[in-house]
Amino acid sequence: MNVVMYPLIILVNLFGMNAQARSLRATADRLGQEASQIGFGLALFGLAIGAIYLILGKQDAPTKITNTVLGILILSASPTIVKFIKGVA
Repeated sequence: MNVVMYPLIILVNLFGMNAQARSLRATADRLGQEASQIGFGLALFGLAIGAIYLILGKQDAPTKITNTVLGILILSASPTIVKFIKGVA
């Protein structure tokens, strides 16, 4: 049980952030930053799974790695996308 809990505690402390702020807009921005950090953590996990699949010789490993890399690119571009949408609206 402790073997599973220690990595989870480390991940929560690494990616955890206080999401409270003084205004509703600031709170939404902080929650967006939190979601990005969680997304990057999951992307790292996806790359690890893809690498394990590649080592094991599974046929869908390149697809998993490609999807994860595309997800990382979209996460990296998300602040720019949000600024563009806010500029249009």
